[in-house]
Amino acid sequence: MNSSMGTVIGIVGGGTGAGSSVLVAGCATRAQAAGLRVAAIDADPYGGGLDIVFGIETEPGIRWEHLAGASGRLDGARLTERLPATESGVVVLSHGRLWQAVEPTILRTAATALRECVDLLLVDVGRATATDNVVQLCDGLVMVARGTAQGLAAAGATAGHLTRPVDGLVLRDSGRMDSTEIEEALGIPVVGRLPSDRHVQTDLDRGLPPGGGRGDFATACDELVRDLLLDDAVVAA
Repeated sequence: MNSSMGTVIGIVGGGTGAGSSVLVAGCATRAQAAGLRVAAIDADPYGGGLDIVFGIETEPGIRWEHLAGASGRLDGARLTERLPATESGVVVLSHGRLWQAVEPTILRTAATALRECVDLLLVDVGRATATDNVVQLCDGLVMVARGTAQGLAAAGATAGHLTRPVDGLVLRDSGRMDSTEIEEALGIPVVGRLPSDRHVQTDLDRGLPPGGGRGDFATACDELVRDLLLDDAVVAA
């Protein structure tokens, strides 16, 4: 990782309900636990707010609507201090409960400011908003998809809509599906699998970020953080 500029990883859902927000929260939580400074950006105005997934929706702090009309360079350190954060220290720039369009220049300015202050910046990329101004911010782009025929078809359609290649595919509940066949069909390497884990819904119901405790999901996120982010398996050298 660049010591002066954090790595930016985008995570996009390959279909409705694929779970990109949950994966962002899980990887952010595990990366913070591994000793990295982590921030997460909500780039999906239709998602209801990434702060809810992290369990910090009642925490005070800046949301996208507070940056509307901002111009010029943002001070990354000051922005980081004013964002809501989890108990472990992950800072989150989220949409609030009201729909709010984010101007491309503001999105880029905020992302640039944050990556100057963290080791890892995770972006929750909404399928409907996965345009140039979002995906081109990312050093690496990961797609999460359901491990079903319909889920993989949706992933292929989503990948075809994006303006840059997807670097890795994470499969949910894929069972014994063969990675090689999936990679050949979609042209995207399978870089991880997320098994069903009851702890995820339990954490969400309790207002806790998923991945904060034990379980298969936390283990899978640990592996993704280590293999994809720290070892630059997805981020081009």
